[in-house]
Amino acid sequence: MARTPKSKQSMIIFYVLLAFVVLGLGGFGVRNFSGSIRSIGTVGDREIDVSTYSNALRQEIAAFSKQVGMQVTFAQAQAFGIDRSARAQVISMAALDSEAARVGLSVGDDRVRAALLAIPSFRDQSGNFDRLAYADVLKQNGLNEADFETQIRDESARTLLQAAIVGGVATPKPLADTLYAFVAETRGFSLIKLGAEALPAPVGAPDDAAIKAYYDTNPEAFTQPEAKRITYVKLLPEMLLDTLTVDEVELHKLYDERIAEFMQPERRLVERLAFANDAEAKAAKAAIDAGTKTFDTLVQARGLTLADIDLGDQAKDDLGLAGDAVFALAEPGVVGPFTSGLGPALFRMNGILAAQETTFDQARDQLVSELSMDQAGRQISAQVTDIDDRLAGGATMEELAAETEMELGTIDFFDGTEDPMAAYPAFRAAATALTAEDFPAVIALDNGGIAAMRLDQVVPPALKPLDAVRDAVIAAWTAAEIQARLLARAEEIKTAMAGGASAASLSLTPEVIAPMTRDGFIDGVPNTLVATVFKMAKTETRVIEATGMVYLVTLTDITLADRGPQAAGSEAATRRAEIEAKASQGIAQDVFEYFSQALESEAGISINETAVNAVHTQFQ
Repeated sequence: MARTPKSKQSMIIFYVLLAFVVLGLGGFGVRNFSGSIRSIGTVGDREIDVSTYSNALRQEIAAFSKQVGMQVTFAQAQAFGIDRSARAQVISMAALDSEAARVGLSVGDDRVRAALLAIPSFRDQSGNFDRLAYADVLKQNGLNEADFETQIRDESARTLLQAAIVGGVATPKPLADTLYAFVAETRGFSLIKLGAEALPAPVGAPDDAAIKAYYDTNPEAFTQPEAKRITYVKLLPEMLLDTLTVDEVELHKLYDERIAEFMQPERRLVERLAFANDAEAKAAKAAIDAGTKTFDTLVQARGLTLADIDLGDQAKDDLGLAGDAVFALAEPGVVGPFTSGLGPALFRMNGILAAQETTFDQARDQLVSELSMDQAGRQISAQVTDIDDRLAGGATMEELAAETEMELGTIDFFDGTEDPMAAYPAFRAAATALTAEDFPAVIALDNGGIAAMRLDQVVPPALKPLDAVRDAVIAAWTAAEIQARLLARAEEIKTAMAGGASAASLSLTPEVIAPMTRDGFIDGVPNTLVATVFKMAKTETRVIEATGMVYLVTLTDITLADRGPQAAGSEAATRRAEIEAKASQGIAQDVFEYFSQALESEAGISINETAVNAVHTQFQ
């Protein structure tokens, strides 16, 4: 799989290392594996430590879980190939480390020292480096100073090598010209929108024969899919709330513990772009002030995205030396350079967030709800063993409902079931995998509740009775009839206009769309409309269909991009620079991918599947 070149890591290396410490170097698994298993394999003569793979795998799973909005299991992660992605990542790192060692690329002690001093976890309350804290944190996580400093040195060398690989990549002028010509050309057109109101007469209600005919010819729309008929019991936190009381002292204690959440100082939305040295940072700021470059252009020229440099919302003290200047801005702007943990940096302020103060009385209802749900969750958790024992003893769903606080329910489960229980990911996953041979077990739900289930039968697909879906059939027939009549009406208008009739003579008022590029957007119209316009010939008219609407589009203007030199600072010059930066980044990614593959192939890869499985066991 493609690997992104890590020239940007010269700016984030310290935060990567910090993450190793703050997120818990125990996450490396260094204390969870047998001492006899040190690596998962080699690339050339470079070993891939089990802790390195474990950490990469954990980060990949966490990132994917955040992306999908739920915590994925290791089995699910394997199904999506996340383990293979993490393995490819550490193999690539090992290959680069091996190559850096081969060519004698390394960094000095001063660079390592600067990295250590930049990690907040190793500082005392005064902000100074604390040697004892440094040693203690490493000891607690099974590392020694030599190993950790070697990691820093390797990471720095790898960053230098990667920068050398992709640093000179540029977009060839013919490619840049072609891309710019494609992106910058524009089309102007007129647009006639036809909705139900454009029909000469409204569509009436269908008679019984039409309803029956539509129902008979579209059975798939009214067929219940195959379903699992499941009997289940549930115990949810909200089911216990009426029986709970909340201690006022606990409420005040929780409020005080979260005072930073309820009493937030004024904050700023900030981005930070770091540079290798002060001279580069000052030159970049001067270019922004002169209008010859924009902050976005500088970011793209570095092969970065705005997500890479986004700091989110920051309090004044969070920004260190840049705090006063950033908070002095009354509107969005760029300040700097200021010294940061990543070196000299420019800071862009994008928005102001006013201070927020929430009193205890204002927060009380929220705190009561949270404490009550937490208390209910603990009560439910205390019952899990008893319910498990009952299930192991052969208790049925009905008996559990009768003898405990659990409630009985049934569901016909299939993909797309709208029953509230199917909204719980754990319940949905269990129901999907459920078979008649499965023994009922407690299922932990993500809100602190629990459930158990039994498969009663598999219900085959069945056409729902017409009487049960009559309203849905009428609605579908009406929508289809309106769409058919709109298409017919659009073709009539198109034919009339081709014969010389004007839109005005047909009582129509076209919307004139100013020339736009391929990435142009028109609110409320299909995403395919603009793309279709760029395939049309001048003066051509086409009918474009959408749900409940039909559009007549007539192309009126074609403007090709100017391939000549653009004035410095102009919108055209900025856009071309953006295109070249993105293209260069893409080429750099390809170059880095091929280079990494060549290194791996040349060095040879040997993977110890037993060690890999040992790592995987820690995640199951």
